[in-house]
Amino acid sequence: MNYLILATLLVPCALYFRHYLTRQSRLPLPPSPSGLPIVGNIFELAGDNFYKQALEWSDEWGSDIISFNIFGKTTIILNSLKAASDLFDKRGSNYLDRPDMPMIVDLMGWDWTMALFRSGQRWKEHRRVFHHNYNEPINVTDNRNLQLPIVKELLERLLRSPDDFQAHIRLHAAAIIMKRTYGHHVEDKDDPFVRLADDASRSTSEAAVPGTFYVDFFPNLKYVPEWMPGARFQRQAQKWRKLSTDMLNVPFNMVKEKMKRGSAEPCFVSSCLEMNSDGPSEEIIRNVAAVSYAAGNVAVELIFILAMTLHPEVQKRAQMEIDSVTGGLRLPTFDDRANLPYLNAVLKETPRWQPVLPLALPHRAIKQDQYKGYYIPANATVIGNAWAILHDKNMFPEPDSFKPERFINDPSLSDPADIAAFGFGRRVCAGKGMAIDSVWIVMASILAVLDISKAVDETGNEITPLVALVPESIKHPVPFKCHIKARSEAAMALLHLD
Repeated sequence: MNYLILATLLVPCALYFRHYLTRQSRLPLPPSPSGLPIVGNIFELAGDNFYKQALEWSDEWGSDIISFNIFGKTTIILNSLKAASDLFDKRGSNYLDRPDMPMIVDLMGWDWTMALFRSGQRWKEHRRVFHHNYNEPINVTDNRNLQLPIVKELLERLLRSPDDFQAHIRLHAAAIIMKRTYGHHVEDKDDPFVRLADDASRSTSEAAVPGTFYVDFFPNLKYVPEWMPGARFQRQAQKWRKLSTDMLNVPFNMVKEKMKRGSAEPCFVSSCLEMNSDGPSEEIIRNVAAVSYAAGNVAVELIFILAMTLHPEVQKRAQMEIDSVTGGLRLPTFDDRANLPYLNAVLKETPRWQPVLPLALPHRAIKQDQYKGYYIPANATVIGNAWAILHDKNMFPEPDSFKPERFINDPSLSDPADIAAFGFGRRVCAGKGMAIDSVWIVMASILAVLDISKAVDETGNEITPLVALVPESIKHPVPFKCHIKARSEAAMALLHLD
């Protein structure tokens, strides 16, 4: 037997017995399923709806913090806003780090993604560059101005071929990112950068599902050559690695070539490269640009389309509010946002109802800690359960129902974007503001111009779509049908106003 594989198999045995022996002399770990010898709770952790099961266990055991032992390694799940706030915010310096992610980072090549960086200077430098170029007020204004003509293009595509709405939404997200970051205008759904973004996003979403690849539990397996029996994960990683490499390099090199020819449009990459020695390094520019490119997720917009299909009363109320502000004479703009409280409530309710990332990206306990009488070992993986927090019955009554009015009736209710929908603590998503802007203008524009309703079958019966999400770590609805049409001739005419 290969000595590397033998050593890899012996490691979990050693970890298990160390875990068993050392826990006798300290505070107990948070409640946990009983599990099996050696492998621990690996079978409980696996599964598409683990985040829901974790909340059920919390309710059953009366603890908002629970734990899992996987081959001797501890994973902690935080199932309440208080627990997440106490650890990720109040003790944030101890939970700033990320755990090792051998499959995605080492084998698939996403080591350039600052969201997955270990804490330290490299992470700070990348985040600083991102914040300056995307979150500073002058750049926020530029980003918003850029989005207005692109959202018009989305509406036109939805009117021309409404059955392809999912492809149009994906194209729209890519168009914004590619224009702002690389100065590239996306023409249609066959644009190679749109396909690349879709394929790359799908690969990481599949790979990040807990329990999918054993290399995440046994990091030494990453050294096993791909030709060995049982090394299917290596062969899969090599296929996926090309997506990561292309996403990082192809659009960046395109801008550099255009700059040489003098044909590059103003964008994040060209502006930073023109700074020469006064700006960030070329590596940071390339990495931050690719992070922006990879962040063009469309899940919230698709969940919104699903919600409007199922809840025409919500749609009608939001449309009436928009009409009261615009008079039906123009498309909404970002200046209207403060005057559209119900639409803002729809924006809050959509990711609360169906969180895109129900289990947030994992954190790592840098030093051992204790909380509520429980022991948290150093190097434990600590995960905030966004789904559990956003479906807390005490905070959000009838959590499975889509009810934007909850935010109107109770103005003190926490905004899901601020408490769980975009991550936790100091590792909250750096592009949160830009993402919220993009979703809001899509919602406002669609509701101003279009009606969304249930599709009908051949016999004229309505087709009610299921509220079902893909079995991946980043959630979006499974393909569904709906009927999209212009609200009126006058609404269609808004697309042609300057």
